[in-house]
Amino acid sequence: MIVTDYGNVMSNLRLLRQQIAFMPRLERFFFIFWLSGPFLYLIERSPADIWLSLVGLGFLFHSWQRRNWQWLNWGWVRAIGLFWAVMLGVSLVSVNPAYAVGEAIIWIRFPLYAVACAAWIGNRPERIDAMLMTMGVAGLVMILVLGVEMISIGSIGDRLQGPYGDLIPGSFLGKSMMPLAVTLSAICVTARPKYAIPAMIFAGVLAIFTLFTGERMNTVLICSSLLLGAFSHEIRLKRIFCAGTIALAGFVGLALASPGIRALLSPERPEVSNYFQSEYWFSMRPGIVSFLENPLSGIGVGMHRLLCPQIGDGPAWLPGQNSCHPHAHQFYVQIAEEVGIFGLVFGVAAIGAIILHAWRQRQDGNLYANIAWVMPLLMFFPQPSADFFGQWNNLFLWFAVGLAMAMAATGESGAPRTHQH
Repeated sequence: MIVTDYGNVMSNLRLLRQQIAFMPRLERFFFIFWLSGPFLYLIERSPADIWLSLVGLGFLFHSWQRRNWQWLNWGWVRAIGLFWAVMLGVSLVSVNPAYAVGEAIIWIRFPLYAVACAAWIGNRPERIDAMLMTMGVAGLVMILVLGVEMISIGSIGDRLQGPYGDLIPGSFLGKSMMPLAVTLSAICVTARPKYAIPAMIFAGVLAIFTLFTGERMNTVLICSSLLLGAFSHEIRLKRIFCAGTIALAGFVGLALASPGIRALLSPERPEVSNYFQSEYWFSMRPGIVSFLENPLSGIGVGMHRLLCPQIGDGPAWLPGQNSCHPHAHQFYVQIAEEVGIFGLVFGVAAIGAIILHAWRQRQDGNLYANIAWVMPLLMFFPQPSADFFGQWNNLFLWFAVGLAMAMAATGESGAPRTHQH
């Protein structure tokens, strides 16, 4: 980890420097290119998507060049493959098969990136060290941009756009930066105070600025990741209690000092106090109606955005009204709607296989392997969420899941152990 054992981290980075010098030229390029990812995520979705896709394609070329396809035997990879096959099958019988099959085909680039991290580009502790440091710098840049935006607005609690011109910087902090947040949380609990205190401060700043973006769900995600991270490596209740008390006091202080934060966290908001009359439910409702009308085959991947205006009101017992968005704003409703009941079963199985694989790699003394399960568990937890088959959300989500699977790979038999202390 970054600072659990400073000498060990520096030793790992010196080892990485030696490895880079002896890497084949193409692999060296891809590794350095991989480390640039967090900065490309600060620009816009297209550079981030090109980066993620090229890492996946580079991995396929590497596998072909080395004639090494052993990763196809991994259980979680096979589970994703089966889910993808179902996606392709049901999209073929969609009312617009060309569009639906195209959406299904290109979706595979996201889990392919996770496989590339676990099997190739990021599956050693020294490489993960380097990526987390890069993420830390990118996270600070985002925090600086958001701070300037808050000053220009002159208030706290309004939705922020960051560098994107869109209301999504909270996804960058709450999702893409989650591996860093979980690592910092574990360090806060287990490391010596001179390392634990800076880790706690940085983790707190990440959580606070996620809250400042006005994105409640991403704030819940990063706070949950900090909590689980504190219990995932070594449980030291006194440290956890002290850190938790400070964090709670900080959030209460922010709420008392800022009307905008109080409004953001208020239980009187419609999506809390009257959920079935909220926009959250209205956006999810047409997906449920569509699934009830097409339970076996669904309507095809990505077809919600095209067919939503044609979806009827559905059964009388279903409360509320339909509100059309590009997707149904809930992962599992969207999967059921677009790929049917069999797609839902295979999709849940694939997600479960990812989480279970990460959980099983836990290893005494291995911080990375011990925290790896937190990211996929939270990323795929049922929640009001963005598009499961779309671009932006998947870029944020699979970035974190990919690094989590790389962390899990350090716990596999024969893998180097990570920062014992």
